[in-house]
Amino acid sequence: MDDKQREKYIRLALSLACKGAGHVSPNPQVGAVIVKDGEIIGKGYHRRFGGDHAEVVAIKDCVSRGKAADGAVMFVTLEPCCHHGKTGPCTEAIAGAGIKLVEMATLDDCKLVAGGGAEWLRGHGIEVRIGCCEKESRQLNAGFFKLQKTGRPLVILKWAQSIDGKLALPEGSGHRWITQEAARRHVHKVRSRCGAILVGIDTVLADDPSLTARVPGARKVRPLRVVLDSKLRLPLESTLARSAHEAGVLVCCTEGAVAGNTEKVEVLCGELGCEVLSMPQRDGLMDLRAVLDELGRRGVTDLLVEGGAKVLNSFWREKLADKVMVYIAPVLVGGESAAAIKLDEAAEKLREVRIEKLGDDVLIEGYVAGGFITSQDVG
Repeated sequence: MDDKQREKYIRLALSLACKGAGHVSPNPQVGAVIVKDGEIIGKGYHRRFGGDHAEVVAIKDCVSRGKAADGAVMFVTLEPCCHHGKTGPCTEAIAGAGIKLVEMATLDDCKLVAGGGAEWLRGHGIEVRIGCCEKESRQLNAGFFKLQKTGRPLVILKWAQSIDGKLALPEGSGHRWITQEAARRHVHKVRSRCGAILVGIDTVLADDPSLTARVPGARKVRPLRVVLDSKLRLPLESTLARSAHEAGVLVCCTEGAVAGNTEKVEVLCGELGCEVLSMPQRDGLMDLRAVLDELGRRGVTDLLVEGGAKVLNSFWREKLADKVMVYIAPVLVGGESAAAIKLDEAAEKLREVRIEKLGDDVLIEGYVAGGFITSQDVG
């Protein structure tokens, strides 16, 4: 089998892996394809956290097709696990199926694996090859890799703006959103791939957002909604507070705000089902690193920061951003009253920029130099 064929099968496995987005965290997205005599006899992906891993799904697919995997080659996007967790070791399933060669895109950074899966396979007479489409595999699971190495989620800054950098249309314009339907649908797909969505309390007070991920025809996902609310101003009648039983709401505030609003905390946490957490301060502001540490402890691999301008600027100023996604509408707002994005020290070129047209709007996304993806050479 030549390199072109190997790449074709690994890329197929990568496309399968993407189907698990939003459902497997804090596990990585993984896809697997089994090939024998030039024929695909089994394929699969990790569908949900706690469920069968991609390798086992692919082996079961072989059985359901009436195909024997003995002597076959498995192409998998990530090193198979070699430990007992919510499922058994994939390495043992691979050996039990009689697979002779495992082509893996990249090794797993998880301390429970970290090369041990490849070593186990070699020790049991199974050939191992590593590195085909490694960059693509590590980008796909950048949040997982960052959580393994730093204990924090990958931070994605996202906002929508006019051509002149304004984040909202002026009051009285008759329009709630600055972008059109296609761009807003895309945002929901992005949300569905993230474990948490974060905004500041000013955004909640101004827009009363739901911050849900609504993707027609897709399995429902419920990202954790996080509000930076140092003074605990979240209205009890807000959409977020009233929907906390359906999808989690974490309100991060100061210790003083908790102590001074005990009755409100009781209603938020008891009757409404929110979670209120006091966070430390840093230079008079909420410590964003402490917030990221807390989300990491909860297994969040990808955090989508949606604003507003103060929150976005704070993450940028603290050099906590890994990726930026900007939706630009072909509109000139003008004036000084509308909120504008003014990132501190923003003279920086993004890496591996991708541009996508969404109706009349344009999405520009790229990785931040010095962010996890570029600094860890996975981008």
